[in-house]
Amino acid sequence: MARPQQSQLLLGLRFAVVAIALLKLQQLTRQNATQLRTVACLRAQLADLGPARDVDACGVPDDIAPSKEACAGTDDAATATDEAEAFTAPRLATLAATLICVAAAAVALRRIDDLLPPRDGHKASERLAYRIDCWFSSNPNAKILALLYVSIAMVLVGGLLLYGVSSTGFGDAIWENVALVGIDFTAASATESSLSARVVAVASALGGMFITALLLGIVSDAVGDYVDDLKKGRSDVLETNHTLVLGWSDKTLPIVEQVSNANVSEGGGVIVILAELEKERQEELIAEFEYESLGTRVICREGNPLLVADLKKVNAAGARSTIILAGEGTADQADAKSLRVVLSLVGLRAKCASKGHIVCEMCDVDNEPLVRMVGGEAVETIVAHDVIGRLMIQCARQPGLAQVWNDVLGFEGCEFYCSEHPELVGCSFDDVVLRFADAAPLGLLRHKTVMINPPRGEVVQRGDRIIVLAEDDDSYEVGPKPSDVIIEHEGDVLTPRSPRPERVLFCGWRRDLDDVIQLLDDFVVAGSELHLFSGLDVQEQKDRLARARDQRKRPPTLSKLKVVHATGDLCSRRDLERLPLERFTSCIILADDAAEKNATDKDSQALATLLLLRDIQNTRIRNAREPLSPRGEESKSPWAVADWAGDLSQAKDRCVVLSEILDARTRALIADAGISDYVLSNSMVSDAIAMVAEDRDVNRILNSLFEESGAEIYIRPAGHYIPDGAHLSFFDVAAACRARDEPETLVGFRRTGDDRAVVNPPDKSIKRVWDYYDMLVVLAED
Repeated sequence: MARPQQSQLLLGLRFAVVAIALLKLQQLTRQNATQLRTVACLRAQLADLGPARDVDACGVPDDIAPSKEACAGTDDAATATDEAEAFTAPRLATLAATLICVAAAAVALRRIDDLLPPRDGHKASERLAYRIDCWFSSNPNAKILALLYVSIAMVLVGGLLLYGVSSTGFGDAIWENVALVGIDFTAASATESSLSARVVAVASALGGMFITALLLGIVSDAVGDYVDDLKKGRSDVLETNHTLVLGWSDKTLPIVEQVSNANVSEGGGVIVILAELEKERQEELIAEFEYESLGTRVICREGNPLLVADLKKVNAAGARSTIILAGEGTADQADAKSLRVVLSLVGLRAKCASKGHIVCEMCDVDNEPLVRMVGGEAVETIVAHDVIGRLMIQCARQPGLAQVWNDVLGFEGCEFYCSEHPELVGCSFDDVVLRFADAAPLGLLRHKTVMINPPRGEVVQRGDRIIVLAEDDDSYEVGPKPSDVIIEHEGDVLTPRSPRPERVLFCGWRRDLDDVIQLLDDFVVAGSELHLFSGLDVQEQKDRLARARDQRKRPPTLSKLKVVHATGDLCSRRDLERLPLERFTSCIILADDAAEKNATDKDSQALATLLLLRDIQNTRIRNAREPLSPRGEESKSPWAVADWAGDLSQAKDRCVVLSEILDARTRALIADAGISDYVLSNSMVSDAIAMVAEDRDVNRILNSLFEESGAEIYIRPAGHYIPDGAHLSFFDVAAACRARDEPETLVGFRRTGDDRAVVNPPDKSIKRVWDYYDMLVVLAED
């Protein structure tokens, strides 16, 4: 027999069973009413005999028993009356309507997939089960509410049915069903209308509740086990167009926060997390993380991102963007796991024609080409250590740049946006920077090629997208070009000096330190020095660097840098005092990987080193004594005391002490210490990943800004561009920057005495007086 015919047969049998049960209920009700009236008749006849007549304990004597005809006549009359009251038109209509509604609900529930069309490839029954799953998982009172709803439904349906098949009034029918629904069956006979009788019925029901509770406890355990399974997140996720995060690390929660901020303009979104961490633990950590969801829902599932079945469970093919976080283990092991996840995702995307992109966090820059080859156009890679290394080198060489990057990355302030503006086609970029009052243009995106700080006279072509920094994608628009722009004569401007050799101090050790050193060698000029100070022996430092350079197939020596090794305790004042701090142009405190420590311990060590270095600088300013050489190898630099002219106080101001911080909670401690130059490495990488997940073009922009060749962000005195004391607007200064022989693009400024720079400032047309030491945030090629 075909499957639909079997279903119809089973449905018919169920209706037959229900009909037989209802007929039996009607018969029992009529018999019960007849017996009640017979007993009432006998009691009335016995009462007429009076107290003087003797009545047997086991019955009534024959000489005083009522006649059979009298009792029969009474019973027949009562039965006829009950039947007349039971089968009235309103009662039959109520019975028929109730049966039709119950049958329609049963058929609709069974045929829900036929009645409702599928949506996003999921059946209606699956969507209903998913909604119930989410309700039981997220609502702590789901058990109580479900029991309440079912009890109310049973009481109403049962009351309507009892009202339709008996002479009981509607209120009494509801009352009897309250007694019948799982409390105590003996209370069902309490149909008297008197208050005292019902009080007795309730008291009897309460007495039997304990016995019933034992049975309910068994059922409750079974339901509890089912709800526990729901809480463990074993059901499929039916969301589409969501942000999927694979894996759990210290970057997961910052990514959730940034994606939530990005979804504000859309009224919120959905973030799905798949990790091997228990679902309850994931939800607990999210609840402990202090952030505003802003309408974004977070759904957690426990599973292995390496398994295709678990990826299907979170609908990886339907995600608008998928973030793969690097796992634990060595860099090669973590990248190998990420590569396998990319392979699985690419296979799922090919079957479902998904349009979402993949953002993969890499640990080793050498493994990046392999992932790009496997993922193709769908994959965007971010090498976390490489990003942090480039950021720290750029920020250490320019005071205040760390704060600018903290403001640019993420969705809390200004973000990168790319959009076409047909009205600007044919205009030069020199005019484009003056056409946005609420945004700061950075460059052009032409056929997937990023042009940050385009050359002078570059014309916007059809199809070009303007790259800007703005509050939101709908917060800016093209305006008219200001008519009163003033470009000061360049002859009145002091010419900046040419780059000079630098002396940089690295405190601590990183696994990828050789990559950071190579980046620094690309940035500095010839004759610069790098001093390495860590807890490793000098020979161990040299051996590690030599092995790393050999694995990267790099030359054994650097082209511009001279490396000087020193060893000591990073938290020891005696060891730090041996360093010639006055001679360094910048100092970078790394999150030390030489010892196995967690993020909090590494931050504690970095913070202690930072405060010690600051205190040593202040002490030497007061004492003005000659600095000592670092322990280990003696420096043979031509500088005698300082890298620049001036006293030690000026040397302290120009030496940027930059610290790498892993845990965002350490930021408050650094702020209390009055230190603004720090890099929240994990937080900044998380911000970059979230931005690329929302718009993959951001990855091209960041790569262009991080490269040693091309335009970068610089903070330079306003006196390099305009005369001291000039009364100009922001647009005037921007035009002066673009009018240079080597044009630069202005994006912000910091007034003298202010602690923070302002990126994409408001009121760009307002005139103000500019001081020589007002700092401008510009995009330039050095």
